[in-house]
Amino acid sequence: MPTSTSNENILILKLGIIRFATSLLVILITNVLNRVLIVEYQTPASLIAFIFAFQHLATPSGLIAGYFSDKLEPTGRRRTPFILGGMFLSLAVTPFFPFWGLALAAAPADRQLFWLGVVLFSLFGVGTTVSATAVNALLVDRVSWRRRGLAMTLVWILTLAGMIIGSSGFHFLFPGDQVRHLPRIFWLFTLGAAALTIVSLRGIEMPLPSVRRQPEAVAGLERSLWSFGQSSQALLFFGFLAASVFFLAMHIFILTPFGGEILQLPVGETTKFGMVISYGTLFGMGAASWRLRQAVAVGDAVNLPIGLGLGALAFGLLSLSAWQAHATAAAAGLWLLGFAKGFYNAGLAHLTMRLAHPVFGGVFMGLWNLISGLALALGEMAGGFFLDRFLQRLDTSAGAYVGVFLLQAVGLLGCLIFLRFLKVERYWRQIARSLAIPLLPGAAGGQGGAPPGPER
Repeated sequence: MPTSTSNENILILKLGIIRFATSLLVILITNVLNRVLIVEYQTPASLIAFIFAFQHLATPSGLIAGYFSDKLEPTGRRRTPFILGGMFLSLAVTPFFPFWGLALAAAPADRQLFWLGVVLFSLFGVGTTVSATAVNALLVDRVSWRRRGLAMTLVWILTLAGMIIGSSGFHFLFPGDQVRHLPRIFWLFTLGAAALTIVSLRGIEMPLPSVRRQPEAVAGLERSLWSFGQSSQALLFFGFLAASVFFLAMHIFILTPFGGEILQLPVGETTKFGMVISYGTLFGMGAASWRLRQAVAVGDAVNLPIGLGLGALAFGLLSLSAWQAHATAAAAGLWLLGFAKGFYNAGLAHLTMRLAHPVFGGVFMGLWNLISGLALALGEMAGGFFLDRFLQRLDTSAGAYVGVFLLQAVGLLGCLIFLRFLKVERYWRQIARSLAIPLLPGAAGGQGGAPPGPER
């Protein structure tokens, strides 16, 4: 681990800027391109959600990249090549999206355009997944255990800052006919993200002088996955991750169309939806962060249930705004949703880093990204699917959006069942036994004990 807190802070800042750069790219797809295709060009929401979700179906690449990065010498640069390669791939394909999107809008039944979209989003998904996995694994490698949860939270804060600045830049740089400027916007954001990435990667993973090499017995991908599968607590954690991400994702590709179709807002205003949620999330993380300074078991044990409960309430407000076409209720719901995600993110970051270990950091974070990515993809596709199905049954757009938002609220409350039975100390006893990792004193016995780790 680094010998000083200042080195850790510099590392966290650089990793956060890389995720900031990724957000500049994601915001164009999530909050701009999908709105233009669904609302302005009347492309079926289920088709758009299905194609766009392929970026998350590429998440197995993160598990593979994490495994191979674990296999590299821990004293050298084993995460940086994957961060660089992943970012390069996502940057390379981003400028092609507006040209593809406008062509698809003109011919939505064209199979070649359909498969071209699948390829573009799959490549983009591979790039963002590989880089995100390597970023999180590097946090596990180089940040002291007690600061990892806070470190991951800070990286997420910079990720949200990218969402906010990206949305603001789109709105203020092109306040008029944004649709006409889509290719130029995508090129501008791509070049900006590339510059930030290049600057941040410099010296990001300096070689360490002496670290005991991880045991070869735990380096195998198959054995690591088998150990997670044999641990009831690991299954509970990944089950919670999948369920919570799924229900938090159903609105992603229908939210800006909801603003345009039900609330009758222009493109520039619905683009700010993501900015509002991001602001709310920052406030929520700020409100939750003080708990991260308490005993380590408190942060996720309290912040996660608060986040799920507030999230259910937020979707209740959004369903009310959909039923009555009430913009004020929608704004309140968006702010509350962001605030809820702040508590959820802080709690999830803390819980995730309490379960990670440098010995299998790449595999663990790759599996984390795989499960959350698949859940995100399924949630996004489910949002478009249920919106179309509710519309067919209810024959009203307002009722269709109400149905989706209420389904999300009920699902988030159901996720509390997973947390009820999840025990971190039991997880470590199970994992340490199956992987033969030596426990440090107090690692599994108490609420505040450190997880097992290699001697440094």
